[in-house]
Amino acid sequence: MLFVARSRFSRHAPLAIALTILAPAAWPAPSGHQLETVRVDNDGAAVPATPTTTDGRLGLSERETPATVSTVDREDIEQLGLRNLIELYRSAPGVAAGNIPGSPASVSMRGLTDVGYLFDGVRVADPSLVSRNLDTWNLERVEVLKGPASVLHGTGALGGTLNLVTRKPDLAGDRHDGMLEYGSHDSLRLGVGANRVVNPDVAVRADLSHGRSSGYVDDTDSETTALTTGILIQASDRLTLSAALDLYSDRYATPYQGAPLLPEDVARDPSDVVSGGGLVLDEAIRDNNYNVRDGEMTADSQWLRTKADYQLSGTWRLVNELSFYNANRDWANSEDFTYNDATGQLDRLTTRINHHHRFATDRFYGVHDGYLGERRHRLVVGAEYQYTDFDSRRRFGDTTPVDPFNPDRGEMPPNSPANYGSRADFDSTVSGGAVFLEDALNLTPNWVLVSGLRYEYLELDRGIDDLSAGTRDTFGQTFEDLSWRLGTVYDLTNNVQVFAQYNQASSPIGSLLLSNPTNARFDLSDGRATELGARADLWRDRVTLTAAVYRLSQDDIVTRDPANPALSVQGGGIEAEGVEVDLTVRPHERWWVNLNGAWNDAEYDQLLGAGGEDLSGNRLTNVPDTTANLSSAYTLAALPLTLGGAVRHTGDFYTGTANEYRVDERTLLDAWVSYPLASGTLTLRGRNLTDEFYADWSGYSPTQVYVGAPRTVELGWTGRF
Repeated sequence: MLFVARSRFSRHAPLAIALTILAPAAWPAPSGHQLETVRVDNDGAAVPATPTTTDGRLGLSERETPATVSTVDREDIEQLGLRNLIELYRSAPGVAAGNIPGSPASVSMRGLTDVGYLFDGVRVADPSLVSRNLDTWNLERVEVLKGPASVLHGTGALGGTLNLVTRKPDLAGDRHDGMLEYGSHDSLRLGVGANRVVNPDVAVRADLSHGRSSGYVDDTDSETTALTTGILIQASDRLTLSAALDLYSDRYATPYQGAPLLPEDVARDPSDVVSGGGLVLDEAIRDNNYNVRDGEMTADSQWLRTKADYQLSGTWRLVNELSFYNANRDWANSEDFTYNDATGQLDRLTTRINHHHRFATDRFYGVHDGYLGERRHRLVVGAEYQYTDFDSRRRFGDTTPVDPFNPDRGEMPPNSPANYGSRADFDSTVSGGAVFLEDALNLTPNWVLVSGLRYEYLELDRGIDDLSAGTRDTFGQTFEDLSWRLGTVYDLTNNVQVFAQYNQASSPIGSLLLSNPTNARFDLSDGRATELGARADLWRDRVTLTAAVYRLSQDDIVTRDPANPALSVQGGGIEAEGVEVDLTVRPHERWWVNLNGAWNDAEYDQLLGAGGEDLSGNRLTNVPDTTANLSSAYTLAALPLTLGGAVRHTGDFYTGTANEYRVDERTLLDAWVSYPLASGTLTLRGRNLTDEFYADWSGYSPTQVYVGAPRTVELGWTGRF
């Protein structure tokens, strides 16, 4: 098995490198392979489909999909100024996102943080280990599939699935793209991209992005760099070959790990942003960094993805997708700090963690698009294999306490047994295979029935070397799962569709690659979901609406034994239900308005805490009850200026399962003005214009929260040249 060798991707890598890479990109099927939708115009002509890649491989358009799929495309990214994945995720209906020290750009959907992560359709085990807060320049779009998706993408996607789709080469013609942006806190973003048609059958593309910032908290410099490349080869009328080689690098110097909650009588400028337990978030410490001065968080990864698409006959296609991934990640920080009543200082813990993460995956499937009698019938049958190898060195200790108002942050203690009482080396492998079937049958020309079935097995092998105790513990487990779904879409009036689905899925307990002997003995948890919804295109397509109601449950999560609360057992449960709406109105060709939002009631149906306390009825950590986004833009044709604004609301949430600390809701206001300039658009944008002080997300500790960014402004140009 071949893996890309470990390397440090230079922050100054030139774009010219990309154009010499002969590595094609995984990409959508050519237009000749796209499938018709159920819609028929008044004159009888079929409307071309726009297949989604997240909701399976049947080639269904969004209007044929019996599930809620939200797409944030290139136009949305540039219009709304979505610079990174956290901002992009939050723009989608019902999605909440934020940073956790070990998992940047964490996500919750429909009440669950168990969210699948795809890159050009390639999934990984334990997506929280792979997730980074990437720059959006290299992305063509992000598809957000709500609800369980184990039957489509394997175990571990009960809340939903995110599919990051990079920019792809195409044969339509040469083009060059560029982006330059500068703003508050010395923030700079650069982006360049090029698509070149080498000959009528070959196209290559490369996109390079680089960003840096001094951060809105003291001494939190960061840099990110990404290079995505691809080639497309139309080898024959029947065979299309494509592949991509992408490189990502990020560097955070003394990364921000959040602010500690302080006793109300200690705080110098107490706020009402966080309430509970006698602790508050002190606005006087909003700019303070409590990490050690030499703290760091770095990551380098390389992805190679290839795809071969062969039109076997008029009704059958054969597809093979092969992918390799390699990553190295390092953390050396003080991530947790807690106020000590006796000393009046913050006690700080230290962490040193390294990941070497590699995986390979291969998926082979056949796609049939034909007829069963007189009914259109689409079928996918395939198999998948994935192998993951993961090594991690983990050191935990503590360092000097600091004054919360005048912190002398000190340096990271030397890596020695005296400074790190917990010292362990982990090695893990997860191998697995799956066979799957997807089916779409038109019962009538405007009524389609969609079903799916997936059998999957996983084999886990773990070894833990406890360097402090001088012992080695090895263990393993085999998991099996059968997931299925059944859904239907009915086209009511050629402009309105209703849909429904039932989905049964599964998820591992915690992280497979980091599991301990206790978690490894647990079975997979089970999830079920029911969804009803409608989609409409009204007023000559000036109004588009998607609305859905859902109910989701998860059984066999980890709880405590009522007879012995010190013992972890399976038997807990989660229930979630809610409503999601996405409405776009175009009253005029120069004016658009979008309103999207969700109400979500997610709670533990059954859960006991470590002390035996009953947590049933409590809400999940970092899961807001409501989210809403209102955005609009209007172009003054005579000038021509575009004036835009956005209001982003996030409801309250809790920082831990005990629900002792409640984070207040927030509403932020953004605005922008843009002007066409030099084959592009010049945009002046302000964010959080009211300079609201708010808590953005919580970290590992329930008494530690991330303070959101203050008012900022940036000026940028995006266009073609």
